Amino acid sequence: MTRKTFHVYPSDKAWVVQKEGASGKKFSTQRQAIEAAREIARSQASGQVVVHGQNGQIREHATYGMPPIQDPPKKSSAAKRIRRAVGTVALKRVKATSTSARLSKK
Repeated sequence: MTRKTFHVYPSDKAWVVQKEGASGKKFSTQRQAIEAAREIARSQASGQVVVHGQNGQIREHATYGMPPIQDPPKKSSAAKRIRRAVGTVALKRVKATSTSARLSKK
């Protein structure tokens, strides 16, 4: 069973749904992008959807066909810093793979 992660994030007045290592698809609204990502993840054997907010932080996540992800503790300041850092790193990684996928197609 392969796990696929689909990220939803804002980009150039649109919302993008992108699987790591692949180019993304743009939608005009966040709601449309989230619904599309959920449908794609549900149609796979297993997967997860990670939604990033305007600031890049992870707003929500969902898993399909696999054990749920444990939420980190929410009260400590360390947990907040870790959550912020993970969201930032994950989004940078996804955007970097999108750029490299576009460059390799040229």
